[in-house]
Amino acid sequence: MTNGSAVSDEFIKEVKLLSKTRKIVLCLDPDYAGKKIRQTLFEAIPNAQHIFPKRESAISKNKKKIGVEHMKTEDIKAMFANIKIKTNKGKIVKNDLIYFGLIGKPDSRKKREQLGNRLGIGYNNGKQLLKRLNMFNISVKEIERNI
Repeated sequence: MTNGSAVSDEFIKEVKLLSKTRKIVLCLDPDYAGKKIRQTLFEAIPNAQHIFPKRESAISKNKKKIGVEHMKTEDIKAMFANIKIKTNKGKIVKNDLIYFGLIGKPDSRKKREQLGNRLGIGYNNGKQLLKRLNMFNISVKEIERNI
């Protein structure tokens, strides 16, 4: 638990230390603050693994809040079954995103959202999607199967 959108240096030091002897899995809220925290921790702890909650699963009953704490047990279990490990071996290029209609089309945002949910990498804008696909070594064939 990060206890808010600001991640303290002390927290980062603790998690870095833990990452030397334990597997670290980042599970953060699917909102702007969660993305910001993930980026901070990702830079500090490059060997961390990632899971991405589906936004629609993390919305509170009154529809006013979003967070992992609002998720059902079965959604959390499904999320942990889809851990992503950083590899940086991917070879997806911008033209692949154009070809699949993930950028440059009126419905591209919706397609990126659906693809992110199916692949378990969360929602991303076009630039972020390209980075994440390559970071987790997702192939063109995997994209094709999940479009």
